[in-house]
Amino acid sequence: MEIILQYMNVGLIDLGDHTIPVIGEIAIAANFLQITELIKQIEYILDFQLSESNWLEIMSLADQCYFPKLEKLAIVHGLLSFKSMKPEYIPTLKILSWYLSHPYLDCESELDVYKFGAWWVMRQETGVDALLIILGCLDVTRITISELSDIINMMKEFENSLPAKVVECLFYLLHTYDSIKTANLSKLKIKISIKFTERVCNEVLNLVENNSARKMNRTPVVPMWLLKESKPELLPHCLYSYTKQNKFEKWLEVADKNLWGWSVVSWGLSKIVVICGEHGRGTGMFMQDVKVYDTLRKSWTNHGVQLPSRRHAGFAVKGDSLYIVGGVGSFRVVLDTVIVYDLKQRSFRKIAKFADAIQSPAVCLHNDMVYAAGHKYIYRFEDVGSTEQWNSVVRTDIRMSCMRSFKKYIYCTQSYFSHLYRFRPDEDVRLQVITTFSSPPATMCNLYDRLLVFTRSVCRQSDIVSVEGYSGENIHEKPKVLYNETDTSMRVNDVAGSCVIITENPTDIKWEGTQYIKKYLQHYDNE
Repeated sequence: MEIILQYMNVGLIDLGDHTIPVIGEIAIAANFLQITELIKQIEYILDFQLSESNWLEIMSLADQCYFPKLEKLAIVHGLLSFKSMKPEYIPTLKILSWYLSHPYLDCESELDVYKFGAWWVMRQETGVDALLIILGCLDVTRITISELSDIINMMKEFENSLPAKVVECLFYLLHTYDSIKTANLSKLKIKISIKFTERVCNEVLNLVENNSARKMNRTPVVPMWLLKESKPELLPHCLYSYTKQNKFEKWLEVADKNLWGWSVVSWGLSKIVVICGEHGRGTGMFMQDVKVYDTLRKSWTNHGVQLPSRRHAGFAVKGDSLYIVGGVGSFRVVLDTVIVYDLKQRSFRKIAKFADAIQSPAVCLHNDMVYAAGHKYIYRFEDVGSTEQWNSVVRTDIRMSCMRSFKKYIYCTQSYFSHLYRFRPDEDVRLQVITTFSSPPATMCNLYDRLLVFTRSVCRQSDIVSVEGYSGENIHEKPKVLYNETDTSMRVNDVAGSCVIITENPTDIKWEGTQYIKKYLQHYDNE
């Protein structure tokens, strides 16, 4: 009441000084008194404070105070933050099952979902039967044999339990029949009951019938030019989205026409960062600010910072930290300096210099560590105590143009050759040639289940843009050409980067869980 009276007298309140529960009480009073401006301020500060540790609290508050937009943003924030989410942030088994089974959960694999849930269950000592709830959260149509094999190994301590037998049955079905479908299970019910037990068979049948399929649509976006329309220096810098249905579509104009050497990188699945560049070649007028586009809020934000002058750098995002490697600075000096920009705090710091002075280095994040390609080696940034350094991990002989983390490997391409290379950090000492593309690759995008590679023609009579997919299921796999356009004016801007994001805000995010999960949650009503 004191806070409300203060606001009514002064017309100003610093909500940042108060905890979320107190802001919730203020919101209830503001709603009751219909103080519109204060309500807007509350929604803004709660939206600004959204994080992995408080999104559930803000979601509950938004539901209580009827802030539907804020509630949706909180839910989507939590679903898109699965990679950085910690099990201790989830208070109950009911919320855990709702979260892990949600169709829009941004999970790279179902194995990651199981590990998260199993860790929570074992830490809370809820009993082995609770693992059936975790299995009910998985999309069994998406799970692979190798993932089921890993889950079986994780369940060795409970190998005679019902959850372990269910996983073994799923492994048998996928290994023998290449798919897990209700129709197949009905036909094989007797055979499965004999091999396992009738109880296991019924459990698997219920699990598959109540399967919750993932719906998150990740869209690759690629910087492209329409070269035949005008001179390159007068062309707008745009991102084009690629989908199976609509192919290439102009999605967003991201930079000024005369900005040269800019780059784009994704910050999570809902934000893109546009950074660096020089306004005209040789002018010395650099873009030193950072621009962020939020796909959920459909808005641009200028951070208002002054970064060191730089163009044609390499980038990778680790959490909220943006690593900026190499590039070209003032007076066309090729740089070996590296800075880390905090996207939340809007500040930067210098770290250890890179091994080579290099323009447009290939940079990627793999297993939460930053890798960058030099002229003859690929290096990893290691921060051990008070020591920061770039250590070589694999020899390349040629300079890589693009690197992407995919499954257990780092995949590499060189824009003048059609080969696809890969290596496994700390195991391989040299790159391994895996396959070849129809044309030299310009950039790659990781869609979790496959690599999408955008290729371009070189020294041909007509320009060709093609899209090829590579799933990495076996070493002899050839890339599959998904789209091919000849005599086109489109050209991939291969030095500006590429990223994978959600271009549209998920609409049907309301979720109650499957009947299979609800049945087992009845045993944990005390939560």
